Amino acid sequence: MIEPRKSPGFQHILSHYLTYQLKKHFYRIWIDDQRKEGNASSGHLVLANHSSWWDGLMVFYLNDKVIKEDSYAMMSEQGMEDFPFFRKIGAFSVNPELPKDLVKSLKYAEKCLQEKKTVWIFPQGREEHLEKRPLSFMSGPGFLIERNPEIKITMVTFYYTFRHDQRPELFIQISETAVDATRQHSRKVLTDYLRTVMENRLENIKSDIIHGDISAYHLLLKGFPTNSEWLSFWKRRKQG
Repeated sequence: MIEPRKSPGFQHILSHYLTYQLKKHFYRIWIDDQRKEGNASSGHLVLANHSSWWDGLMVFYLNDKVIKEDSYAMMSEQGMEDFPFFRKIGAFSVNPELPKDLVKSLKYAEKCLQEKKTVWIFPQGREEHLEKRPLSFMSGPGFLIERNPEIKITMVTFYYTFRHDQRPELFIQISETAVDATRQHSRKVLTDYLRTVMENRLENIKSDIIHGDISAYHLLLKGFPTNSEWLSFWKRRKQG
């Protein structure tokens, strides 16, 4: 397993660079943060869907700008070998093809949770099309929740879409997820429940976008002006 080696200096540089790149590649990034205020008194497990190359970087950006916790993220071993800088922002590897390595990674995640840190996991285990149903959903989160029923669970859903502009937009929903720790859930039942919750939240975002109702979302990041906006600006200037 590849362990993280956080670098505050690198994270500071990446934060500025990533903000520039997001403004360059996205028209708008919107967020619906449904969390209740309050200090976490236990570990924090964050589950996010995985449909885009941007997701890993968005985890860092979202934690840096919104969540603001001591976060660590489980990432595929191949991904960390291809992009080793992820170690510096808190990523640790997992190889689900090797059971011993998988257990080691889950135990590392559990250690972080027991130290009241935040752990991000993409439970699909790999990048999948945004509209694929049912979502793939690995049992690792269920393993961690079973062994640590006191942890806080949050679900983050990323929905990438084109609307009316040249560049895509990203809609993000952050919501707490309740699991009744007093009930004896089998791991399969718990895994199916978490998958259903994530699917429902993705469908809710899609419905909001289709119906043009984004009143629940607030602007997190405004991209650089598009070519059409520049053309409209010069047209108005000439007319004025």
